Amino acid sequence: MCAFLWAERMLYNMADWKLHTPIGMTDILPEECAKKKEVESTIWSVFASFGYQETETPTFEYYDVFSGGGKFSTGLSQESMIKFFDEHGRILTLRPDITTSIARLAATKTEKLPLPLRFCYTGNVFRAEQTQGVRQREFTQAGIELLGAGAPTADAEVIAAAIEAILALGIEEFHMEIGQVAFFNGLVEQAGLDAESIEKLRERIDSKDRFGIRELTESLELEEQIKDLMMELPYLFGGQEVIEKARVQGLNPISSAALDNIEKIYSLLSAYGFEKFISIDLGMLQSIDYYTGSIFKCYTHGVGFPICAGGRYDRLVSQFGRNLEAVGVAFGINRILSALRHTEAEHTHKVSKTLLYTEKDADAVSYELAFNLRINGCLVEQYLLDETYQTAEAYAKEIGAEIMIRAFADGKLLIKDFIRNEIVETNVVDFIGYYAGEDDDDCGCGHEHHHCDCNDEHCHCHE
Repeated sequence: MCAFLWAERMLYNMADWKLHTPIGMTDILPEECAKKKEVESTIWSVFASFGYQETETPTFEYYDVFSGGGKFSTGLSQESMIKFFDEHGRILTLRPDITTSIARLAATKTEKLPLPLRFCYTGNVFRAEQTQGVRQREFTQAGIELLGAGAPTADAEVIAAAIEAILALGIEEFHMEIGQVAFFNGLVEQAGLDAESIEKLRERIDSKDRFGIRELTESLELEEQIKDLMMELPYLFGGQEVIEKARVQGLNPISSAALDNIEKIYSLLSAYGFEKFISIDLGMLQSIDYYTGSIFKCYTHGVGFPICAGGRYDRLVSQFGRNLEAVGVAFGINRILSALRHTEAEHTHKVSKTLLYTEKDADAVSYELAFNLRINGCLVEQYLLDETYQTAEAYAKEIGAEIMIRAFADGKLLIKDFIRNEIVETNVVDFIGYYAGEDDDDCGCGHEHHHCDCNDEHCHCHE
């Protein structure tokens, strides 16, 4: 009997899975989806204005693309990738990162394109991570990749584009922290540290453990100035003065060149007018295996993770057979949406909605009216249920429509303005005539719109 009940319960649980999404995945309802699309569109518009062209890569790729190994891999463990097999037994993975896919694309598909390459993208990435708090297994990224340019001006352009996109979203309180991986790499090479010691040092810098750093470095044959510099790494944060503080006597050429690089990037961004948004952080060491030069992260109120991050990855594209310097940035769209919820200002423009109710035999009149409103930028929803006008009016209020238009077969229109609580009577000829006028921008529909100038023989707005 117990075995029977157990089997019955198992069958019930199996049947119940169709009602749920997999762990770490989520559905997005219309209101949130509209906000998400507007954020993506705003970011895309800024990137496009900088000359970046949109590209798409496959949602899943061969596992080898992301597990190529070597010190310049993506840094993602195989456990974090969602893997499956194709019909030939080859391992595939849902892309955990779009930058690597674009690196593959740039190396294999763009030899005839002039450099530098400017690519932008929007897409979902997938990682099998623990779903704690806001962490998800599927999330949306938007970003840019600038390939074939190695000067600090390229890094500054990518960071500037990111800042412009953040401002365009309406986020005004944020901070972009800029680091330099090569500065740390030069120090550990100068110190002669092995891989295990480098990792310990990185962890202690991240945790701001000054005494732990001293313990690791006190036995090294280094000048005291270099040892002191390594102890100060967690606290080398601020403006131009950080660079001067890091230029100690006996500093190796790699670290010195890294300081020159970040100083130039900082100077360029300051000249662009972004000084109040940026700071230098020489103790930023995350993802040091992936990046080769500048790294940067942006933080804002209400979000515990950076809303965008990026850096220079000059050796990644070479894994796919072509040497191309590269720098890029990726935005976490879900994190940006979370940030916008914590701001007081309204950052999304909500287009007012009109509900169109069609009386008997008025279908042609109703559609012509809807067509002309739509081509002039109005959001028009036709009521499709076979219900009374009163029911339709209740529906209009429920969906938040500001205007309701009742169309009759003889062309008469009754326009109800829910905001002003008034009804205006007109006819379809006079109503559409407003759209053909040159001087009158107010048709009475409650929407902002433009005059049609399409010269399309199928357009009814000039009849």
